[in-house]
Amino acid sequence: MFTAGGKKGYVAEKAETEKGWLFPVGDEVVELGYTDMLTDMFNAFENKTEPKETFYDGYIVNEIMDACYRSAKSKRWEPVRLKIWRGREKTERISAIRDFDKDHLLVKEETMPDGTIKLILKNKQTGIISQKTRK
Repeated sequence: MFTAGGKKGYVAEKAETEKGWLFPVGDEVVELGYTDMLTDMFNAFENKTEPKETFYDGYIVNEIMDACYRSAKSKRWEPVRLKIWRGREKTERISAIRDFDKDHLLVKEETMPDGTIKLILKNKQTGIISQKTRK
């Protein structure tokens, strides 16, 4: 969709700009993982188990966002203030990039809502970034 703008206001859900080319997500609910998230939540409720994303996870995310807002206001790094921390206190430093195979470095490994593993790889020779998925 192309819009010339002219007036400020609502253009489209999650649009990053008010004028120019807009590329909306085709099926936002599915593409952004809402279907999997809600299915997991309702299954957990029915089975009286914890969902994959808990209230505690939301608490952590909100505390991080609060630190971001404080940082934007103060124009410096601000600490994340957690009253409740369930994680480890001392951890090893993790190298962000490590060998994947003889030709590639593993930049990132992520588990998608459907269980698929997404791998972001960097070719050691060319520097080209590629993506692989596996179940």
